[in-house]
Amino acid sequence: MRTIPSLLSLLATLASPAAAATMAKQNDPASCITRPQLEALMTYALPSVLEGMGNRCSGTLAPNAFLRQSGPALAERYRAESERHWPVARTAMTSLMGQDMTGLGDTTEKAMMTSIVGVAIAETIKPKDCGDVNEAVELLSPLPAENLGRLTAMLMILGSKDSAPGESPFAICPAAKGDR
Repeated sequence: MRTIPSLLSLLATLASPAAAATMAKQNDPASCITRPQLEALMTYALPSVLEGMGNRCSGTLAPNAFLRQSGPALAERYRAESERHWPVARTAMTSLMGQDMTGLGDTTEKAMMTSIVGVAIAETIKPKDCGDVNEAVELLSPLPAENLGRLTAMLMILGSKDSAPGESPFAICPAAKGDR
């Protein structure tokens, strides 16, 4: 069954915004993020992820597909819930990038993060996978943003446990791999 690996791969791409900035700092413990930071980062990114997936798949899915009909409302619901995770998500982003971005201002930082996430997701989805992506989003849609962020973080941590140094797109602090 290819749907589960596809979903795990899709969820793992949520880390892509950090990946571009952190590849060189992978093995530096100062650039790792904790599990709560990862959860906040994933929760904050959910609206952009949904929008990116919806944009990528809009030409492939039927007009009555969940992502096309309910995706925008779900993104707005998650946006309302995700905003409170911004302070911790910002800390995670700063850790991953290895530099403080607060000088850019909240609005610029948020716009940068959300646009990077949306583009990263859009680039990873193949049109042939849009049906699976649509079904996964529909199945997960009843979850609150925080639960989906936590689930995504947990799957990413599980997926990185057997990774050799440098294989994961970001560094998870060693204590974060099993701690909650």
